[in-house]
Amino acid sequence: MWKKGLLVLIVGIGVYLGYLVFGEKKSNQPLKVYVIFQEDAGKILLETFKEKTDQPYDIIRMSSGEASYHLLTLGKTGIDVVLGGPADLHEQLKNKSKSLRYSSASAGSIPSKYKDTDGYWTGIYMGALAIGVNQTVWQQDPQLANLPLPQRYEDLLRPELKGKIEIPDPETSGTGYTLLASVAQQRGDSAAIDLMQALKKQSASMTFAGNTSAQHLAEGEVAAAVSFLSDQLRFKNSGYNISSFIPPQAGWEIGAVSILKGGNNPAAAKQLVDFMLSKEVQTDYMNTAFSFPVAPNIPVNPLLAPVKLENLLATYRFDLAAQLHEKLLNQWREALD
Repeated sequence: MWKKGLLVLIVGIGVYLGYLVFGEKKSNQPLKVYVIFQEDAGKILLETFKEKTDQPYDIIRMSSGEASYHLLTLGKTGIDVVLGGPADLHEQLKNKSKSLRYSSASAGSIPSKYKDTDGYWTGIYMGALAIGVNQTVWQQDPQLANLPLPQRYEDLLRPELKGKIEIPDPETSGTGYTLLASVAQQRGDSAAIDLMQALKKQSASMTFAGNTSAQHLAEGEVAAAVSFLSDQLRFKNSGYNISSFIPPQAGWEIGAVSILKGGNNPAAAKQLVDFMLSKEVQTDYMNTAFSFPVAPNIPVNPLLAPVKLENLLATYRFDLAAQLHEKLLNQWREALD
């Protein structure tokens, strides 16, 4: 009898220790991931993650504005992880108690400016806003060929560029909102709204997502566009004749990852965060994606070598961008009326 009791005790201790070591029970359900950057890159990452962990997944590509609406206003979504997108989106999730705290062991070496001090989100890459120019379109346009290339936002307001530029919509695009919020923090809300309105009037259209602006630029639909530098370099690396210029005191992003409350796969979600912060991913993916890795001592892609990060808006605050999100967008909407 005592042997049976001892066996039960041993099994019980084993189960308890297993819980301590492995945490939440592994779910057979797919890990559901909102991917805010390019879908093809997201699939490559998640396929590699699946090979390493045998974890199935569902990938849902969304712009930052879409993700913000779905996650902040629609209640439980069943999504496990938000992968990518500017840190102000992840700050909003934190402020609205939509995300879970998780400090990966791999995050220890990442500088504090690239992660949330409370552990609700961690940066996985860094990028800067840039003005992209399609040199072929520019040189073939008789109105533009003899003009200097635009290196400041105001340069995009030249009358010769009317209808020949694009900017992303700040309501739907994290890129567009980063542009609005960074100019607001540098120059004040009113000046930022005025500049964005002037750029809108110059634009052939306002794109739903920032990478769409870069795509239209590469395809020659416009002569110049504002997007994150990484999107422009992706097309430049594919052979498109694009030159990029980072405006003085330009805004920038920390692309981050958050684990959401209400997901079905908390253990797998933590594994994905660990995977994204691993040296392998930081070295291989960040360089092929033309973003700056947040982990230290990792060489950047050669196309990023000329970028002077000290010229960015050093005082840009993601927490403030998150806090003022609705206020700035309301001002933007009122200016449209």
